[in-house]
Amino acid sequence: MDWKKRLREDGFVEVDGFRIELSLDNTFMDLDYIPRVLFYDPPTGRWHVLRNPIPRGNSLEESWDSAVEVLCRILEGKETPVFGEEGVAERFLRALGRLEAQ
Repeated sequence: MDWKKRLREDGFVEVDGFRIELSLDNTFMDLDYIPRVLFYDPPTGRWHVLRNPIPRGNSLEESWDSAVEVLCRILEGKETPVFGEEGVAERFLRALGRLEAQ
């Protein structure tokens, strides 16, 4: 099963200790939930939130589909991952690339 399908069905994928996870956020106490991509980064031992905009769907499934589409654009080089901490984006890209190569 390819990583996109696993991510959509299981909500997460792992490669070499790195973990990419789909989540929802309502940071501003809004009733609408915003799709988010979380990234566990072993070198920092922390979770990071991908800051790229992810379009909200009309359902959980549509929101997660949008998140996977953003990851595909990042993998294709059409978007740059934004994390706000040095080195995280590069490790994220390498982990995403290893997932694609599997």
